[in-house]
Amino acid sequence: MSTPAAARIADLLEDVPTDSNPPARFPVPAPDRPPRTDGPTLNITVIWGDIARIAADLHVTGHYQSVVPAAAELALDRAISVDPRRTITEHTKLGWIEAQLGEVTYFPCKEGPVRCAAVVGMGPMGTLTERRAVQLYASLLGEALGLGHVGTMATVLIGSGTGNLAVKQAARALVRGFADTLAPLGPPAPPPRLTDVLLMEVDRLRAEQLHLALTDCAAKLPQVRIVPGLREESGGELFGPSAAVYALSALTGLAGPTGAAATDGTPGGPGPPAAQDVLGTVLAGFDANIQGKIREQLADLASVERTELSLSVRRPAEGQDDAVPVRMSVQSGVGGLRWAALTGRATVPERLVPVDMDLLRELVDRLTEPSVKDACELPDLLSRFVVPPDFQRLLTDDSTVLLELDRDTASVPWEFLAEIQQAGMEQRDPLAIRTQLSRQLRTTYSRVMTEGLADGPLRALVIGDPGDPEKGFHLPGARQEALAVASRLKELGAKVSLFVGAANALRQPGVDPARRLDVLRVLLCGGNHIVHYCGHSDFDLSGTGRRSGWVFADGLLTAQELALLERPPLIVVANACYTARLGAAAAGPGTPDGAPGLAGRSPWGNPQAALVPSLADEFLRMGVGHYIGAAWRIPDDQGITFADQFYTHLFTGGSGEAAPTVGGAVRTARRRLYGLRAGGQGEQDGGGPGGRNGPDGSGGPDDSYRPDITASGQRWSSWAAYQHYGDAADPFVRSGGS
Repeated sequence: MSTPAAARIADLLEDVPTDSNPPARFPVPAPDRPPRTDGPTLNITVIWGDIARIAADLHVTGHYQSVVPAAAELALDRAISVDPRRTITEHTKLGWIEAQLGEVTYFPCKEGPVRCAAVVGMGPMGTLTERRAVQLYASLLGEALGLGHVGTMATVLIGSGTGNLAVKQAARALVRGFADTLAPLGPPAPPPRLTDVLLMEVDRLRAEQLHLALTDCAAKLPQVRIVPGLREESGGELFGPSAAVYALSALTGLAGPTGAAATDGTPGGPGPPAAQDVLGTVLAGFDANIQGKIREQLADLASVERTELSLSVRRPAEGQDDAVPVRMSVQSGVGGLRWAALTGRATVPERLVPVDMDLLRELVDRLTEPSVKDACELPDLLSRFVVPPDFQRLLTDDSTVLLELDRDTASVPWEFLAEIQQAGMEQRDPLAIRTQLSRQLRTTYSRVMTEGLADGPLRALVIGDPGDPEKGFHLPGARQEALAVASRLKELGAKVSLFVGAANALRQPGVDPARRLDVLRVLLCGGNHIVHYCGHSDFDLSGTGRRSGWVFADGLLTAQELALLERPPLIVVANACYTARLGAAAAGPGTPDGAPGLAGRSPWGNPQAALVPSLADEFLRMGVGHYIGAAWRIPDDQGITFADQFYTHLFTGGSGEAAPTVGGAVRTARRRLYGLRAGGQGEQDGGGPGGRNGPDGSGGPDDSYRPDITASGQRWSSWAAYQHYGDAADPFVRSGGS
């Protein structure tokens, strides 16, 4: 059967009117209202195009707390930024955008259509309801009206992206928020300069849906006027789901009351020949029975306006764009945990999940340096007990996972998260092995914008075993790791500063001792890209507030000493096992080790579980980009293996021309340890089968050969001990001189 050139299927996709594809059934626009006489009227024009390509006095998008830009916000970020740095993205990572609901943050712009850019706060992800969206729009318009130079404002339908609010809900919120702001302004007030809002939508079908929804919502409001018709500018796109809706809408017209009767394709029949040809061509691959059913369903859909249709197009995993990570927020709340999620395709609103905190505390304790039995059995319980079912479905190996945590929920060993399996099904690898999983701390402070490391050789500082051996802090395994890491980094082309052992310890030939003052000098003056520490770490409760840091023979080295660091390292790796000695001393005589008041400050009661988040928090606020720490003791050989795999991938592991990512390097190292988890239990120089040993239950002479502390438990779960705080997708770009 031939298809007339005037009625090709391509015409249906392109929405070209033909005899068989009549013009769309748009609602007749309401007659233009006369201008308002009791106050200002705001003109809203819906435009199909790219927000970054339209000229306006002010460009605004929405911004979730701590969420890096995507979609329209990313387009705006690119428009105002000079490569390679993204201004809004950098401000987000540094915590400079508070993004409280309705709070507007402005950014300077380069030359181009975007003269002034801003983002309006949407609050934490998952919390934007229609009522809160009304407040957001009212705040935004009030701010814009107060700017004397803004006559036109370009924005998008804030709140309708990634499946949060429906287009109708967000449009209703916009109209109500704008109308509420304009209502109090009466004739005595000088008319505002802002008269026009350009509402941008990059997808054609959503632009139609938006215009229709706004027209309905503003029909009886004199403060807001929706300009009739859809305006087209550059940058507009037709995404796959919308193209499918257009094609389906055109086919329903062919199979309507007239087209449906012409099922035999006889020339001169009841239906137009062109319609029969097109529909027959589309259905030619189906048998007659199926063709009839399809015609019936298409005829039934003929009465539905295309602006009411939506289709979800699923692609194979290998064809999906995984550039947008799955972001999950897990915050401690009264009676449970508050969860929210944001992906490239959906937003899951915040909800409180009831959790028995006593059970969760016990689960955290048993999964912190777990036995082999607990490491095998409890991850499934963690996933079932803590993760809501609809969030569990988001945990796939198709996308990078970023967990936004507070200081309490960061104590949970989330690296053990596993996909829930039914009885008898084959168990899949844990999530942290299948994909890149990193953490982000939700804190009240803002990180500092520090001077970038200058071009030149890549520099690294390596510190090993700096504790006082006379106090039981001698760690031969830490020495081995420091020497191995320094050697590997030199092989990879880095210039390495190496400090090993306390001043009163056995000296390493040709290596400077790890004095706290000397290390601080290199940190403050050396411009190191990488810092690697192997030794003890602890809390210091002797002063005001709780500090955490690395143990040296003459005290703790904390982020407080790094307050004047102008060029903080990009990456800090700390294989630092917990010791309770300093905390016990601060708590006073007679206090048992491990109970120095810290348990009362953490709901988990486990200082070892709380240590890495505390260290990460302190170093990240100083401007460190990534903090990677081990949450419990690691066998000496596995600590060396992790470091070797991490640095090797970091320096050489990019695919093609893409730079390797820090998250990819962490995943590679985890995978290596995961593959070795059932390996041998040979004794290490750290003092026997327990791996790295020290005092007070963190390894040492007292427990070096205890039979109940074996390498098997540590060896089985060491891959999960490493926690990565930072952006997993952050590329590691070596400087030109390295």
